[in-house]
Amino acid sequence: MLTELTPEVIDSMLVNQYFGRIGCAADDRILIEPVMYYYDGNVILGLTREGTKTQLLRKNPHVAFEIDEMLSENVWRSVLIEGTFEELEGDDRDYALYLLEHRKIPVFAGEKMGYPGEITPPDHKAVYPVVYRIRIQSKTGRCYTH
Repeated sequence: MLTELTPEVIDSMLVNQYFGRIGCAADDRILIEPVMYYYDGNVILGLTREGTKTQLLRKNPHVAFEIDEMLSENVWRSVLIEGTFEELEGDDRDYALYLLEHRKIPVFAGEKMGYPGEITPPDHKAVYPVVYRIRIQSKTGRCYTH
């Protein structure tokens, strides 16, 4: 039987998961990619590298975000969010990075995270992640039990 999840269960799932999928579309192209995230009770925070996903999100900031879990072979739950992508800078970016790092979200294995304008030694491979927020416009959730 398919049932709706309560707002409390939806929020609990979002807080307790680390892994979701972001869906975006622009220029006749649709992309769904796995991402690690942090949910602060109001927005989804994440980071990524420059690439196809960031190019599409900058052209069309409307996104879908999904998480799911299997509780047993006959029970699953899923949450779907519709929202708007925003690239973060300055204090907002720094605070989001703080939250992501303290949640133990891995940045990029074996690489030092750099900051625009910061000089890094030539022997360090620095990565300048795109830090983003998804402003949530709607949240829905469903549970299937057999």
